[in-house]
Amino acid sequence: MANIILCIGSEEDPHIQEVNKHVKSLDSEARVVLFNPLCGGHFIEITAGNISERSPSCLVVVDGERIPADAIKSVWYRWKPAVLSADEDLQGLIAKDFALKEWKSVIRSLASYLSHARWLNPLAASELLNCKPHQLRLAQQVGLTVPKTTITNNPAAVEKIFDEVDHGRVIFKSLTPLFLPPNKLLYTTEITKEFPSASRDSITQCPAIYQELVERKSDLRITVVGRKVFPVRIASQILEDQKDRLDWRRCQDKEELFSEAQISEQVKERLLEFHQRAGLVFGAYDFLERGEEVIFLECNPGGAYLWLEHSLGLKVSEHIAQYLLNIIREETDSS
Repeated sequence: MANIILCIGSEEDPHIQEVNKHVKSLDSEARVVLFNPLCGGHFIEITAGNISERSPSCLVVVDGERIPADAIKSVWYRWKPAVLSADEDLQGLIAKDFALKEWKSVIRSLASYLSHARWLNPLAASELLNCKPHQLRLAQQVGLTVPKTTITNNPAAVEKIFDEVDHGRVIFKSLTPLFLPPNKLLYTTEITKEFPSASRDSITQCPAIYQELVERKSDLRITVVGRKVFPVRIASQILEDQKDRLDWRRCQDKEELFSEAQISEQVKERLLEFHQRAGLVFGAYDFLERGEEVIFLECNPGGAYLWLEHSLGLKVSEHIAQYLLNIIREETDSS
């Protein structure tokens, strides 16, 4: 029987396209079945009941092909639906948001119907790790250095962190990605000491991350697949604009910023301990380098990596393909 890999995502995602190429080169009989919940012709059927001939079952239907859950050997969850659209009215946004929540509820249940499959990543692990407070606690538990941080909706607590950081500089980050129409991402932003009093009503609306601004010599993006580690140094501090030095993602197209890096065995061991405790197969980690010190910022369990792979010749996609095909060795050297 062909090795069927279910990929939940969009055919426009270049990461999926690249991994599919590697799957084909490693196993010509393997099939990557792309399932896009928002695509016409893609359906899911879950049945249950107390009648003996109606045992619980799950089918994925893609362009007329009915694929039973037990035929699926691996699952790669990489669905990143766009929520906001500048040309949609309020009613349309409410309908889309409702549909997305319904889909995510069903997709979460697939873990029980596809418990025999290899998941990248296990859904429960990804959902928990998407909670930034959990990340920071886990990072400290494994011995990684974490910036001084307050996660709060209390303006008084925001005022206090200015007095606690060594140089009095603080940044603001949202707990979840915030996209503003038409296609703008809210980036890391430095705030002033006047911010808590000037923005009191805004602060109290919901918690956010308030963190010391770490003066760094460079950033690190470390991609991990299984126990294989791909460290990349980002020369963020050569950028002219202060806001870009603070958040290099605005300049992601500048290839001269990126180079392969080495990290110490101690940092690598603690990173892999974090990865294992988090229950991840794949993770895209952001760190800062301050002198010889490496400081943990966050982990994105569904982060992008392909631009670095193309720029530096990394083999992240190949390792993902190996995992999905069940041919990756867990003892793979992590250097």
